Amino acid sequence: MAQANLHQELQRISDQIQAAQQAVLQAQGTDSNLLQQAHQQLQQAEDALESTRIQVGTEATDNPQFQQASEELHDIRQQVQEAQQNNSDVL
Repeated sequence: MAQANLHQELQRISDQIQAAQQAVLQAQGTDSNLLQQAHQQLQQAEDALESTRIQVGTEATDNPQFQQASEELHDIRQQVQEAQQNNSDVL
């Protein structure tokens, strides 16, 4: 994958991550359906990032944009888990 294509793909994934994060923030404290939708968006972003890693290999994993996306996914995954727990506690 050419460097420009890698950058574009990582930007697309980053946009997906941001959308998932917004969905998580909106879903917190509301019904579990919204939280499930946010979780699905997050999973799609994770799948896209993993697919890029498999296709590109170390060129992708050494890329700072890839590393940042991975860290953001991890952080948002924790937010989803906390929100699911909080929603469970409310119910």
